[in-house]
Amino acid sequence: MDRQVRLAAGSLVLTGLIAGRHRNAARWLSAGVAGGLVFSALTNTCGMAKILAKLPHNRPKATDLKNTLAGLTG
Repeated sequence: MDRQVRLAAGSLVLTGLIAGRHRNAARWLSAGVAGGLVFSALTNTCGMAKILAKLPHNRPKATDLKNTLAGLTG
């Protein structure tokens, strides 16, 4: 999860800076992400991680207890 947060935050900052070359208002995207990172560090919470956790590939898979136990015994 930590890696996904860093990838998303870095991508958003880079996008804001590149787009900011043409539109100064796009730099607010970078500023917003930076503010979110500071807030995250101060409060030890991460809103982006909560959002990313809801993606399908980050949800825990349902397990079949019978097959799991069968795999342990033999």
